[in-house]
Amino acid sequence: MKSRLKKESVFCCYFYMIGIGGKRYMEKQKTEKEYQQGSELIQSYVTDYLVKKYQGVEKIEWQGIGVKYRNSPILGSSLFGNYVDTKVTIYASENSYFTVCFQLTDETEYDDDAKQYVRLDSLNPEWVDSLFETELRNAINGGNIGDKMDKLAAKTLRKSTNGSPNAKVIYNLEIHELRY
Repeated sequence: MKSRLKKESVFCCYFYMIGIGGKRYMEKQKTEKEYQQGSELIQSYVTDYLVKKYQGVEKIEWQGIGVKYRNSPILGSSLFGNYVDTKVTIYASENSYFTVCFQLTDETEYDDDAKQYVRLDSLNPEWVDSLFETELRNAINGGNIGDKMDKLAAKTLRKSTNGSPNAKVIYNLEIHELRY
């Protein structure tokens, strides 16, 4: 009798632990799907704008979705939300490029009623232009580690009504954990 009770108790504990683990896994998957949906809004808007309004862009390559998970050993994961960004590398040529970073919480907002992210008014042409110019200047001056851009190549990247209709575009919605 005692061994049967012990087996049932162990089985119940085991089943309960699997249930909790499964619930956390499903919540994480749901959250990551939402991050992908929000980041897709950013990637689509920015890519469309750059292709239509900037001349000299050879390639636009998105680097996926970086997530810095915030975990609390006492209160659990995502207590204060995660840091989520998506970076784009803009190429003037094979060897001349720079990177711009967009944060999910700065460019979008989660709509609880619609259960999805919506673009904020702050993600607009003026903001994209400002980030573009700032990061281009930083790349020329060596302020961005990993970027390679010289003044001559930078001059080919300029606003124009012609845009860059032949620019190669690579979208990426894969999630990776940010490590510092």
